[in-house]
Amino acid sequence: MSSFTFKQFHINQRHCAMKVGTDGILLGAWANASDCQRILDMGTGTGLVALMLAQRSHEHCQIEAVELDPLAAQQAQENFQASPWHNRLHLTRQDVQTYCQQTAHQFDLIVANPPYFAQGVECKNDERALARYVQQSHLDWLNWAASCLSEKGKISFVLPYEAGKTLINSTSLYCIKQTDVITKIGKAPQRMLLTFSRENSPQVKDSLVIYNENNQYTEEFIALTKAFYLKM
Repeated sequence: MSSFTFKQFHINQRHCAMKVGTDGILLGAWANASDCQRILDMGTGTGLVALMLAQRSHEHCQIEAVELDPLAAQQAQENFQASPWHNRLHLTRQDVQTYCQQTAHQFDLIVANPPYFAQGVECKNDERALARYVQQSHLDWLNWAASCLSEKGKISFVLPYEAGKTLINSTSLYCIKQTDVITKIGKAPQRMLLTFSRENSPQVKDSLVIYNENNQYTEEFIALTKAFYLKM
């Protein structure tokens, strides 16, 4: 599919290695964007998560998006310019490590849907390999985010379930919220939504089921995403 239409914006993705998917939609709908003055989307791809957060955040919140791949960066910029929030969305074509370590900004919320596939079947092009396969550890990504996080800021990731558990046990940051994502009722969790902070607070831990036993969206998934999906 070369494009995807949501209620308030449209995604063209013909030139992006990784297309719109459930992981990004979950992250964009789940991350807490309230009271944010500045948000960073690490590895924005199509620009999906940045656009979702623009829709959900305060009108004065500025959103920075970083993308290394030139074709994806161009596509994301076009998606930003066509959106109602084009004046609040800013794209930088750079690798996320360099950006996080060199930016003068501090962010109240940093989000990422980082690559998580181990090296496996060869991809049809280098761009897709870069988007899919882990080049650096998720702990590296978390540490880069922490380097430009505001004092009370939050970092939210979406990861495979086991990778999420590993990250929680690897970092000195506090995991203050964990949502285990279950694709279909009765199945084991496949994904994990995580929020980290420098400040310790009681952890909120819950779960989200996407499909019920009749292969219909659950009420909780509809409630989370209905501001975006056209058919909800």
